[in-house]
Amino acid sequence: MNGDMPPARIFKKLRSKEDYIICADGGANNARKAGIKADIIIGDFDSITKSTLDFYKRKNTEFLKISEQDTTDLEKSLMYIVENGLDNLLIFGAISGRPDHTLNNFSVLKRYGKILNMRIFDRIYEIYFINGKTEFNYKKGHIVSLIPMPLAEGITTKGLKYALKGESLESGIREGALNVSSAARVTVEFKSGALLLFKKHFL
Repeated sequence: MNGDMPPARIFKKLRSKEDYIICADGGANNARKAGIKADIIIGDFDSITKSTLDFYKRKNTEFLKISEQDTTDLEKSLMYIVENGLDNLLIFGAISGRPDHTLNNFSVLKRYGKILNMRIFDRIYEIYFINGKTEFNYKKGHIVSLIPMPLAEGITTKGLKYALKGESLESGIREGALNVSSAARVTVEFKSGALLLFKKHFL
């Protein structure tokens, strides 16, 4: 995507030879700078530079131009992913210095959070929507943030300093940012709503 990319080492640690690389429009500019070969570039092509366009044409990359403006380039890419039966997404560049861009990306990702397994990576955090329950090994004393979008009910946690026991979080009422891990394994589960989790990836 066209936001801030994490260091190339993070991408290299996470990728495998079987990965299918999709760039959302201007995200191809970032991919080119990082030395990433795109399999397909999707969007209205208002952000990709001519030099990047020419570069990927020489690489035989596929291009899918969708000119309608009712959806963002991110959503155009997600629609393609759903239509082609792809899953297990690793998303880079969804977070940027523009808060409106970042918040809009989270809103779009929320719409697809129950049908796609998606993980966002930036320089520090792995971010994803929890589908009912998540468990992970973690280092003690590090940040775990739980952000409701806009409401998550019946939240129960284990392995966090500030435990939740069947409680609710709601934007503008009560948030769950900046909790801290108190054990080597963390569990978060909830009953209804949408809940976004931020945890460090240590990559």
